[in-house]
Amino acid sequence: MAITVIKGGKIYDPTHGINGEVRDIWIKDGKIIAPPIEPDSLPEKVIDATGRIIMPGGVDMHCHIAGPKVNLARKMRPEDKRYAPHVSRTALTRSGTIGSVPSTFATGYLYAGLGYTTAFDAAVPPLSARHAHEELQDTPIIDKGFYLLMGNNHYALEQIAKNDNEKLRSFTAWLLESAKGYAIKLVNPGGVEVWKSGGANISEIDQDIGHFNCTPRQIIQGLSQTAMDIGLPHAVHIHCNNLGIPGNWRTTQATMDALEGRRAHLTHIQFHSYGGEPDDQGKFCSKVQELAEFVNSHPEVTVDVGQVLFG
Repeated sequence: MAITVIKGGKIYDPTHGINGEVRDIWIKDGKIIAPPIEPDSLPEKVIDATGRIIMPGGVDMHCHIAGPKVNLARKMRPEDKRYAPHVSRTALTRSGTIGSVPSTFATGYLYAGLGYTTAFDAAVPPLSARHAHEELQDTPIIDKGFYLLMGNNHYALEQIAKNDNEKLRSFTAWLLESAKGYAIKLVNPGGVEVWKSGGANISEIDQDIGHFNCTPRQIIQGLSQTAMDIGLPHAVHIHCNNLGIPGNWRTTQATMDALEGRRAHLTHIQFHSYGGEPDDQGKFCSKVQELAEFVNSHPEVTVDVGQVLFG
């Protein structure tokens, strides 16, 4: 395959300790290689990057760019199609709209413009997987995938309640393979099921989930262990209970404690780090420091602060 060299760029690569060094990058078969030692080795293509910055592509590991919630948002914001900035059709680009929920073409161009090369949609129901794949196929330039919603799946809850880990593993593997999902996503584990059944919500992770006879703690432990058992590359992706509620830092801390050493990623943690009490807004405060201390001392737990927004 052809060899390409990117010449003269200023490279920033924290993983390899490179901080603003001017170097050449040699690429073969889509991978960076060491510069050839043969003096007569010539690249088939040379890209002059003089005066430009070269850095690893960004990976947005939690975004919302495909699936039912995105299309519902588009329906709720029809004015974006009339008044939001747009992407014009050119020899290289397709037309599209930006606004609060960009169209598929515009999404790919916007990510590329920010230096991103990969984006993962963080919440796709299994029944909507096919259409989500169609939307991602329509999103240009970047690599993409999605996480499959399982934190309130009835069959999964039944196996968790019965402590049938073998069936839970088999079902999870089958569901991910069938929907072509990349990872397991838990959104308000157990809380969505309580809400659908006519209840208000889950107030803490040891609250029983009605007729399923299990708790959010069991869901978190069962599916985080399953992700490890079947060898998923990305840990279970958790949207904790009680998002946005004053005092919810206790729920977040309890969730991390419940992992008991298992790998997990807690998403948009800025909305799960509030002190205070639910019924007393005067006590509202931040509890980031307490949670940050736990995360910094537990390498198996990772977090993000929230997705990139273009609108």
